[in-house]
Amino acid sequence: MSYKGSEWRKWDLHIHSPYTHGTANKYGSTSIEEFCNTILQNDIACIGLTNYFYITEKEFDEVNSRLNGKCLVIPNFEFRVSDKNNKGDHINIHVLFNPEIGISNILKTLSRVKIHNRTDKFCNIEDINELGLEAIMVDFETLITELKKTFKPIDDFILICPYTGYGGFKNDAKPRNGETEMKFDIHSDIIFGSKTFLTYFLNDRTYSITGNNYSITKKKTILECSDAHSLDKVNEKYTWIKADPTFEGLKQLIFEPEQRAKIQKEKPEFKEDKLIIENVKFISQSKTFTDKTIYLNDNLNVIIGGKSSGKSILLYAIAKTLLPDDFILKNDDNTEKYDLKKIDPDLNFEVTSKLGITQKMFRPLEENSIIPEIKYIPQNYLVKLAEAEFTKKGKSLNKLVRDLINEDSDSKSFYNEFIYIVKQNDIKRDQIIDNFFNLIEEIKTLEIELKTKSNKDVLEKNISVNSAKVDDLNKNAGLSTEDLEKYKKIQEEIEKNNSNIEILKNDFNIFRQQILDIQNLASQITERKEVIISSLQNTSIKNKYANDLKFIDEFNSVLSTLGGDVATEIKDGKTMLINDSVFKETLQSLNKSKQDFNEALKPFQQNLELKTQIEDLNKSIVNDKKFLSDIVTLTKTINDKKLMLVDTRKELFDLYCSNYEVYLDIIEKLKLRTEQLENDGLEIEGIAQFNFPKFYKNILDLSDRRSASYLNYLSLDQKLKATSSFEFADLLSQMKVLFGDILDEVYVTNSKQSKKEIIKILLDDYFFDFWRITYKGDKLGEMSSGKASFVILMLIIGLSQSKAPILIDQPEDNLDNRSITSDLVSYLKNKKLERQIIIVTHNANIVVNSDAENIIVANQKGQNDIETTSEFKFDYINGAIENSFEKIDTETNLLLSMGIREHIADIVEGGKDAFKKRELKYRFK
Repeated sequence: MSYKGSEWRKWDLHIHSPYTHGTANKYGSTSIEEFCNTILQNDIACIGLTNYFYITEKEFDEVNSRLNGKCLVIPNFEFRVSDKNNKGDHINIHVLFNPEIGISNILKTLSRVKIHNRTDKFCNIEDINELGLEAIMVDFETLITELKKTFKPIDDFILICPYTGYGGFKNDAKPRNGETEMKFDIHSDIIFGSKTFLTYFLNDRTYSITGNNYSITKKKTILECSDAHSLDKVNEKYTWIKADPTFEGLKQLIFEPEQRAKIQKEKPEFKEDKLIIENVKFISQSKTFTDKTIYLNDNLNVIIGGKSSGKSILLYAIAKTLLPDDFILKNDDNTEKYDLKKIDPDLNFEVTSKLGITQKMFRPLEENSIIPEIKYIPQNYLVKLAEAEFTKKGKSLNKLVRDLINEDSDSKSFYNEFIYIVKQNDIKRDQIIDNFFNLIEEIKTLEIELKTKSNKDVLEKNISVNSAKVDDLNKNAGLSTEDLEKYKKIQEEIEKNNSNIEILKNDFNIFRQQILDIQNLASQITERKEVIISSLQNTSIKNKYANDLKFIDEFNSVLSTLGGDVATEIKDGKTMLINDSVFKETLQSLNKSKQDFNEALKPFQQNLELKTQIEDLNKSIVNDKKFLSDIVTLTKTINDKKLMLVDTRKELFDLYCSNYEVYLDIIEKLKLRTEQLENDGLEIEGIAQFNFPKFYKNILDLSDRRSASYLNYLSLDQKLKATSSFEFADLLSQMKVLFGDILDEVYVTNSKQSKKEIIKILLDDYFFDFWRITYKGDKLGEMSSGKASFVILMLIIGLSQSKAPILIDQPEDNLDNRSITSDLVSYLKNKKLERQIIIVTHNANIVVNSDAENIIVANQKGQNDIETTSEFKFDYINGAIENSFEKIDTETNLLLSMGIREHIADIVEGGKDAFKKRELKYRFK
């Protein structure tokens, strides 16, 4: 028995030895020893020892003895039959016998087969030698009839026919020749040939004969063999076969024609050694658990056993040893699913990878898992996920799907970037809303200030009256018309200079504040730059971008200089500019002009009393003109800020739109990952959804329930679900209406929150990426929980980027037999080619029809009606399905008393029926 179940090995089922009869023998002086050594040196695990019409016991025994059990020898009797192909050649057939029958018994049966067209000659050694190999043939139907009298087809002999080449049964389209081809197609169990015709024989074949169509649905595999007649041809051609090197193993090619044989030079189904569990072992001093190594196959391993036999414990032990996160290993109450230390206080468990690296379950905390990417699906886990999908309680299936999609490094990078953008949009949205309400407050403040500036008409009238009074006073002072004109010009220059001083002060304040804001932002940019540079590991890339980003430091230097232009200090109670700058120069120039203008006025102000009156009037005129200027400035500022308010509102909703686009973009980027599952009939459609229930709750909490104004808005419909479809344009329109109505107090809110906080809640990000799952036209939310469980299993396996082992405990729970047979079995057969699977099951279809490569049989002493003398309380044995022998009554160790096949039939419900149904369709009619 193979210690790892069905494994890939080289088989050559059509190879002649140096004892080959007739002129076809090209071995010359090659000895049987040389022949056998060549076979062993090329790691050929099974040969079909071929000879024409008969094989002697001497030939078989010598070859078998020299190979010494290291290579299985199956006797292959090659016959020439009376039927001809379209080339006129007689068709050759090969009958491979179970070697346990014995050559003498085979020859005895064949001796009853008549030589074609002879009534007195039979297929025995004497008659064949008398007539000569080149002259004889047998009737195909007669041969089959005689064989079936003594032997069971498939159990005792297998019929293989070559399709092409010399003696092949491939024919042309002529009805008669087509009938011959169909006859050999029907009767052959396996085909000899090249992989060119593999697809042909793995599909239905239709034969058109005399106007009638005949369909053959029986799939068959093709084997390529050396047909060696000389030593140099040995190992030239062969087929990789995944089976124990036994006749029972050969039979598996008939029952599983698609995946058991591969025609190629290299060993099939490469899997990375670091992601394969080679074997596991309990370390149990008390002998509670077996201390024997349990080997695992690279493909599908199935653990079976009676109730409480230790099936799930073995799977759990593997998971506990390798999983870096123990969350899934615990029950809902945070207790261990299996308290192994309670079962055996001194227990430990050991896993060895195919790389030869070993790891124990109980080990130092700092020791990382050797295969951390494994997936473990405990019993009922799939059902719980499915029920959570329907009840909307527990772990979100949507999050599970998203996490699986993001196991791919590129997808994870895309999604992390998406999350970053969304978070930045959250910050930006809050900033825009803050700016919006700051503008509202500023406008209110300015409007209040505007009301303190008197009436524009009053100010203009008062300026006119006071100016006339100043003219009269100046005339009374004896000023000429020319002097008055000069006086007015100087006065205008003074007003202009004062206005420029006010403008300078305003520019100074604006510039200083903005420079401070820019410096704060620049500081953040500098920090971000440092993070980027320190994060880069490639030296050339790091140096390149460190150089490219130097402009940020240069920019900071410029900002520092600009900040110096507005740096101030207090001196003699006055605020003074510290450094020379355009502000300081301009201010000094304006102050100098002010002094000059005041000196220029002195000649016109000789009369002290008139001077005082004129100064008072001029002061009033200056103040009124300032108020008038303030009114103009304030009005303009208010209008500008109102325009800014409109722009800010637009910016806010532009961001709302662009944020929605970010969700559409990430769904598009992740589409490639989800499309990979379409071959399995599974469709994952990414949709940007809006969480209406959350939105409704948040807004309703802020609403005045008495007025019930919220009932007037479609987006606040309680019937809408998180997965309800919507048109973004309609949603955007609703948000704009709500926005305006909240500001205008048409939508009545409670007094607990400010309008700003309410708007932030209104325009919060309620979007989410939703992954709608459909299997064969059915949506996940509309399936039964059993079918949904299977679909979730497909998601976990199909989306998982890692090819590490997947451990599944009884996935068939809540699945009907039809779903298991049509869906789960087929899925496991395909996925085991990609990654190692270890599964606990009590369903025969999973064991047999998934063609599990390795069966692990578990038993707990005292749990069965049948006693066992095993020294261990929990014991295990493993092997291939094809490992078969009837119960040995004298063997008292239950696990050793019968073959793996018999254990399956004995333990697994419906096991015998599963074997019968699988094999019945391949039997002769």
